[in-house]
Amino acid sequence: MSTGDNIRAQLLELLGQGSLPRSACSASFLKTLRPALDSGVVVEERSGAGRRLVVHEAESLRDFFARRYPDARAFDDAPSRIVGVARFRDSKALANDAAEIVCVRAWKAGALLHAGEPVDVAAATQEHGVFAFSLEKECPYLLRGSCALVESPVVFACIERLDLPLGLAIYGHGRISNRLLNWLAHTSTPDFTLLHLPDYDPAGLNEFTRLRAKLGERVKLHRPDDLPARFARFSRRRLLEMRNSQNLLRNLRKSSLPGIRPVLDLIEKHNAGLEQEALLLEMAPK
Repeated sequence: MSTGDNIRAQLLELLGQGSLPRSACSASFLKTLRPALDSGVVVEERSGAGRRLVVHEAESLRDFFARRYPDARAFDDAPSRIVGVARFRDSKALANDAAEIVCVRAWKAGALLHAGEPVDVAAATQEHGVFAFSLEKECPYLLRGSCALVESPVVFACIERLDLPLGLAIYGHGRISNRLLNWLAHTSTPDFTLLHLPDYDPAGLNEFTRLRAKLGERVKLHRPDDLPARFARFSRRRLLEMRNSQNLLRNLRKSSLPGIRPVLDLIEKHNAGLEQEALLLEMAPK
């Protein structure tokens, strides 16, 4: 049972019984109930050797419950995001169980399999710009060969311009979900490799360490030879001022992963990070 479900159950119990032992109330329940306690709708009083919560205005507490929990009916087998709004007015109140939409682009045949058969993603990419599929718990799709995981939607859309030896690119939406990460990690084809193209900042490098922990040596950080020149010309200090950047940077300095240290040296030399869109810029002299 989720925290939201527990709070809802405790509130229903309080409404039904008219009181609850203070010791039976969780901290999250008391935090939720604080407006009712502050207004005197519910009061705390002594009860024997302990204390209890007592309902003083039942109708007001029922209104409080109704405002927080609509208790609308969702359709059968509705995804948890829909049920969360129906029960709690919050799509994120329950763990997400909906299928994830994965967007890919491809240029070589056989880079993506469905139930063991090649999917013509190259034709879909040429005609529509992208191919998408639903990533469910039992996913029939499988990657083959050299693939890339790209953080930025712009770089994903223009990745051909980098002229990399790839068969397929995946749009990662920034930090990828655990579901997508596990799907990548469980790819069983022996020739599968993944090239990671993040922003060259603490958040991007931290995502690489997360991928490496799951995929091992099958994943490598894209580090072009002219990365130092691009840092010198296009890096941005603001990327190190983002929330939690300095904490991530301290942890990354302890990493021994191949490819991490040279990028950290560039970040520290320029006191800045580099957005991956800079990889698409011409490096002709000013």
